[in-house]
Amino acid sequence: MAEFRTGTEEYIEGLVWGLQRAGVSVVGLGRPDAVLLPDKPGLGLPPRPPLTAWKKWWWETYGVRRVMPGTDCLHIPYLAHPPVKLAVPTVVTVHDVIPFVLPEYRHRVREHAYFAQVRRHLPKADALVAISEATRRDIAAVMPELTDRVTVILNGVHPMYFQGTEVQAVDQIVRRLGLRRHPRFLYVGGYDERKNVPLLIRAMRPVFEKLGDGELILVGARNFLPVHRVIADEKLSERVIVTPYLAREDIVALYQAADIFVFPSRYEGFGLPPAQALAMGVPVVAGNTPAVAEVVEDSAVLVPPDVLDDWVEALYQVAVSPALAHKLAAQGRIRAEALKWDAVARAYQTLYQRVIQGRR
Repeated sequence: MAEFRTGTEEYIEGLVWGLQRAGVSVVGLGRPDAVLLPDKPGLGLPPRPPLTAWKKWWWETYGVRRVMPGTDCLHIPYLAHPPVKLAVPTVVTVHDVIPFVLPEYRHRVREHAYFAQVRRHLPKADALVAISEATRRDIAAVMPELTDRVTVILNGVHPMYFQGTEVQAVDQIVRRLGLRRHPRFLYVGGYDERKNVPLLIRAMRPVFEKLGDGELILVGARNFLPVHRVIADEKLSERVIVTPYLAREDIVALYQAADIFVFPSRYEGFGLPPAQALAMGVPVVAGNTPAVAEVVEDSAVLVPPDVLDDWVEALYQVAVSPALAHKLAAQGRIRAEALKWDAVARAYQTLYQRVIQGRR
């Protein structure tokens, strides 16, 4: 089984790839002697066991202070910063502010304490990157004192999603997963509550009935029991295929095998899977959350995340209209050109230069 890949990991790999293409030397803090290989999963680094909560806190509070001599700028690629201003300028990426706007993501006292600490320490950063204008607005709403140091730089999409893969690889994943129906709907993403996957499954039953055919692939859903319960309740076991986590090469092949990409999320800081689908030329039907709408612009059908009837109608209309599907695919490829890591990395390079100059 492939190891689970978070959006942050995809982001780090893509950013390192783009920065190296731009001639920027990138060294991993904590692994100074390791060569980063951006064309390899995990940057070619041997995997380490996940950090415990204690070790994660220690690293964010003390470990990241061990900046190597000769470093011009430290980029912390997620929401964290040590409690002091460092000797070199620091840039922090804010992928979203979920813990501050969605109460269900901070159930425990420990989580409250941790995110309160994050909020106290962020002013020590020289610059913050919001990965969408929607995330910038969220930062302004919950941490208005940081607004003047936020720069919006949209995420990039890994080059493999623009290149695609060979037909044999597509045929292989289709056979391996036992795919045999069309239209083929694909979901790639997480399965926590805000991702809204149970509603998608409920919408698929009337869609399949109206179409008389079709299947839905849920990538990475194999171990999520609530998803399986909804599939069983809707009697869709033959039409909903759940997979374990897959390697990027397999996911690229699945995008190529798909007819429609679906993404019912209620909240995103960006929405990387829809962006990947655009790059692959797959028509997208997604929840009309601010960040996703910003990412896809006019190249997708956007639906209120929790209106079941609207989802049924949108999925059905894209499935039965080749002209609409072709238009969405063509517009999606055009939109995705702006999300290539080459251009995105140059925006980061400009930001790094600015914060370095600001410290001199």
